Amino acid sequence: MLCAGIAMAAQLPALAAEAGKSSERIEMVAVYGTDMSNYVFDKSEAATGFDADTDELPRSVQVIPEQVILDQNARTLSDVLRNVAGVTRAHGFGGAEDEFLIRGIANNHLFVDGNPVSARYQIDVSNIAQVEVVKGPASILHGQVSPGGIINVVTKKPRARDATSVQLDMNEHGGRELTLDSSGRLGSDKLLYRTVVAVEDSETFREVNTTDGTEATGIERLSISPSLTWMPTERDEVTFRISLNDQEVPIDRGTVAVENENGGLEIADIPRERRLGSEFDIRDSRDLLVQMDYDHYFNNGWTNRFKIGAFEKEFDDYQARPAAGLNPGLTTRAVQKSNGLLARTHDGNLDVAEKDFFFSNSLSGTFELGGVDNNLYVGANYYRRGVDHTDAFALTGAGIPGIYTYDVDTIDIYADEQPALTAPKTQTAISRNDEVTHEAGLSVQNLSQLTERLNLLAGLRYDYFEREAEQTAYYTALSAVAFVENATPGKREESDHNHNLSGQVGVLYEVIPGVSTYGAYSESFQPNYTDITAGVTSPDNLDPEKAKQVELGIKSQLFDDRVRLSLAWYDLNRRNVAKAENLQLRLNGEEDSRGIELEGSVQVVDGMNLIFSYARVDAEIIDDGEESRDNEGNTPYGVPEDSARVWGTYEFVDGRLRGLGLGAGAVYTGSRQGDDANTWTLPSYTVFDLAAWYYLPVSNNSQVKLQAGIKNLTDKEYYPANLNAFRINVGEPRTVYASVRYEL
Repeated sequence: MLCAGIAMAAQLPALAAEAGKSSERIEMVAVYGTDMSNYVFDKSEAATGFDADTDELPRSVQVIPEQVILDQNARTLSDVLRNVAGVTRAHGFGGAEDEFLIRGIANNHLFVDGNPVSARYQIDVSNIAQVEVVKGPASILHGQVSPGGIINVVTKKPRARDATSVQLDMNEHGGRELTLDSSGRLGSDKLLYRTVVAVEDSETFREVNTTDGTEATGIERLSISPSLTWMPTERDEVTFRISLNDQEVPIDRGTVAVENENGGLEIADIPRERRLGSEFDIRDSRDLLVQMDYDHYFNNGWTNRFKIGAFEKEFDDYQARPAAGLNPGLTTRAVQKSNGLLARTHDGNLDVAEKDFFFSNSLSGTFELGGVDNNLYVGANYYRRGVDHTDAFALTGAGIPGIYTYDVDTIDIYADEQPALTAPKTQTAISRNDEVTHEAGLSVQNLSQLTERLNLLAGLRYDYFEREAEQTAYYTALSAVAFVENATPGKREESDHNHNLSGQVGVLYEVIPGVSTYGAYSESFQPNYTDITAGVTSPDNLDPEKAKQVELGIKSQLFDDRVRLSLAWYDLNRRNVAKAENLQLRLNGEEDSRGIELEGSVQVVDGMNLIFSYARVDAEIIDDGEESRDNEGNTPYGVPEDSARVWGTYEFVDGRLRGLGLGAGAVYTGSRQGDDANTWTLPSYTVFDLAAWYYLPVSNNSQVKLQAGIKNLTDKEYYPANLNAFRINVGEPRTVYASVRYEL
């Protein structure tokens, strides 16, 4: 299948060349010294619905362009988002999903080209043109999303210039990925194509050691992303895109915390390459994203944008899940440092199918009213999400007829070898959740230039949602470890609906040329959906989460845009925050997130680029929702108080070293609480990276880019995220990598 995909994609450049023989090929000209415009992109639609200069908006918006992704050799979306102030990594289901915190709040959606896509979607970095992050409540344009902000991935689009590149990436731990990117015309300037194909067959530094031998953790992935743009007239443009992904990725829950003799928790002192799961802990998934955009440009300068698309994902997975320590009975707090014994359940998600459908239509343009220039957006959108999901566990008899318990095994986390697991344990379906949600909204937003120095952004949105769910229990949980089989599967049907009106308003004032200050108020709305997990049902129809934010900031562009700085302060309050506890959802009454964010870029001389960011987040649980808990005043788990990123490059623009580029950077993440009770912490860490590349001209139309680098230069042991004391992500060790890229 992988070979067929490459062969099929490889034929496209030849077909395009044959179709476009009558057109003259544009000669490639090598330009040495990356221009600042390739490192700082200040245009985005994610916050307004129309193409706007982020420096003129009273909102915090950060854009990471493709050049930064290439120079840093970013391999995942997590790598890319390390450049954004206030964005940190979350657990991500053991690396099988991309999850992030924005301003200390979990992000629940990913947007691709402005369209909502499941958070389970993992986009291949090879198809990313840029990543836009809108911080703070973004419901005005995007509806029912997390109040921390949204992440919008802009994919690569067809271009008129004929261009093809092939890149091979490798690293010392067995990473191997081959990427093809080709674009050009098909017969005429009215029909353009682009196809991006990525094939990965990698090993990682993590491994399972058993009495049967050592099993390296592997990744297999095929991503095919073709797109076509058709321009039948000067005022009409249709773009059709497909993204197909077929992958097997490990579910790696990381390491665990241990309880020491004083009752405190600390991260286990074991080799970081040691996996505590099994060699069968894999998610096998296939997903398909289909999108079509139709843009019509009216004579008066207004634009109508229609988007429609669908997303489907199917997967099964299995995991030997770290669940409890032994002391001498089961303890769900942590593994005991004195004995190192870890009990594992064996469970999985069976026949998971997600089918989403979305469309939107908007009208935007400029007009003058009372001597004031305005840019107006009016739009509507609809999003349907359907998920069928079965929870399964390996069960064994509990010694009482009809009563079952988890079929657990026990390993010693300190042992160099674990008992061999010859095959995955047989899974028994415990419960199933079939759910369909409908979300719809109407938005209006206007950017007014009240004076030459004063801008006003104001918007209003109406949201409506419906939810229908059927929950089936094949077994009923009697306790945390015991189940009874139901003679007839128990079924429960739920339905819910709600609506909300959200608003935002902000002003930006240019104090002096190149320096502006702004203030903004925004609101968000997000339903809380309940389901059944492992036979445990959450309460019916939880109240939706609502949030509001006040933000103040300064933006500057100085010395012909060679120095750009932005500073933001925000205070974000949200109510009815859903928390998962003992397989059930419950509500925290109120949480606050306050902080500051600094972002900047500098180009002192031609060929030198420096970008940096810093964030301080003061997150607090104001009301934990129940008198039985005492988390009020604590920091939500996983949120670092301080985080920072700096990255700089220099390319020689002339002389004997022309074509040589050097890069260096560092990422700092402060300590984080390991749980909402604030009983233990993940330590802070700083990781340093180095890179070097050289452009080697091959002909007038082609060149080769040779790149090598070192990630985590000092071989720092670190833990980027966690879910609890049994699920702590392990950071990558020092990694030497190399790539070769041929551009035609």
